[in-house]
Amino acid sequence: MSLKPLFVSTATIKKYGVIENNVDDKLIAQTIIMVQDLQLQQILGSDLYNEIANQINASTLTGLNQTLLDEYIRDFIINATIADGAIIFNYRFSNKGVVTQNSDNQQPVSQRELELIEQKWGRMAEFYGKRLSGYLAENSNIYPLWMSGNNKLQDIQSRELGYSTGFFLGRSRRTTTNNERKYYPYCKDC
Repeated sequence: MSLKPLFVSTATIKKYGVIENNVDDKLIAQTIIMVQDLQLQQILGSDLYNEIANQINASTLTGLNQTLLDEYIRDFIINATIADGAIIFNYRFSNKGVVTQNSDNQQPVSQRELELIEQKWGRMAEFYGKRLSGYLAENSNIYPLWMSGNNKLQDIQSRELGYSTGFFLGRSRRTTTNNERKYYPYCKDC
């Protein structure tokens, strides 16, 4: 595949996302391609991803792949592009280093606020990615490339998404008795 197509256009991102019209289409397109390569391809797997990309390039998208694109992939890419774009759209690489632009009427956000924005939209993208993965799992018989393809070494294996949350195990170490230490010597807390 010589040309990487955008699964979602920059105009669609601006229309249905929260990105304003004055954001450079080049920055949005680069972010979409990164999202497609690094995140979407992990959900779809290389074979299904390449099938859809080739069909987009040739303007021969099947009805099944069009449904997948319109109903599931689009929402995922919009939210993941906003999440990844939070930093990309805020900073520029120039010959003087990494800079952020501001104007008289606008104030750049703090690093912490930028992280919160990225997390919020990342959770939205995660939701839509989980929804896409669930749809593919339910319809794996009509998308045979999803799990049964990807047999070359360079292929990315598709995977079902789960939510990425941590566990809170409490703030203090548990107290133990000598008996517990005796019977559970492998336990570092005991």
